[in-house]
Amino acid sequence: MYSRLRQMLHNTNEGQRQKILVNMERCRWRDNLNLQAYQKYVVVNVPAFHLWAVGPDSVMDMRVACGAVKTKTPLLSSLISYMQVNPEWMIPMSIINNDVARHGGDSGYFSRHRYYIADRKTGKHISPTSVSAAMLRSGNYRVVQEGGAGNSLGRIVFRFPNNFSVYLHDTSSPGVFQRDDRAVSHGCVRVQRPFDLAVFMMEADSDEWLLDKLRISMGMRPETDRGRDYLDQLPPSVKTPQLVRSISVSPRVPIIITYYTIFLTPDGSLRHYPDVYGYDNVISEMLKPFAG
Repeated sequence: MYSRLRQMLHNTNEGQRQKILVNMERCRWRDNLNLQAYQKYVVVNVPAFHLWAVGPDSVMDMRVACGAVKTKTPLLSSLISYMQVNPEWMIPMSIINNDVARHGGDSGYFSRHRYYIADRKTGKHISPTSVSAAMLRSGNYRVVQEGGAGNSLGRIVFRFPNNFSVYLHDTSSPGVFQRDDRAVSHGCVRVQRPFDLAVFMMEADSDEWLLDKLRISMGMRPETDRGRDYLDQLPPSVKTPQLVRSISVSPRVPIIITYYTIFLTPDGSLRHYPDVYGYDNVISEMLKPFAG
């Protein structure tokens, strides 16, 4: 990518020249992962609001939603280690303080959102009617959204070690992917095609029944006779069977969340994106003393 950007420096105006120089500077920064050592990897480019899952002989891409300007998605590199199906959402204290605490004592609010409250020390569930806003803001209680349909994390989360408590996940609001500006999250990355990404993470020889168990657990229609027969035999009282709760990713798959406003995509296209977080301006100012 660096060489392509260098070629672009000729025959361009000053504004574009600065954008090219900023992205060339980014190219000089080293990632912690040597992607060439892995058979497949995932790249998220925040300004593009896009994800690329690169395999040995194919590339899958999809839209993503990233952090809003006030809650930016952090730039990082890590290794995806497992996928959690129908996860509960442990609501961060920032959201509790800003949005949830004021509903303390309102059992209807917690019921509608499928939230429960638990004492952090004992794990005991507490009735919303007995918890005030001040108690929720104290940090002594967890507020958790039950897993399943309607959960804010959707039906699956892709977990990887990091210091920011962020991850890739499905969403209960897929309409966000129809927007051009998808800087909407609290920092995590919402993915447009979570099932396809899960299949990408799995071993190439995963059997169809495992895939159907994942489909059923995510509320999707099965594609095998065995899966369809299984659903037909379920009693009406069972809504979404939990056939799969967690799937290990082995070998672990590298993920890089990066920030390029000029980006060389895996198909060889060089594309331009808006500076959604204003990082270009910061780097440009830092480069000024070195500009000739």
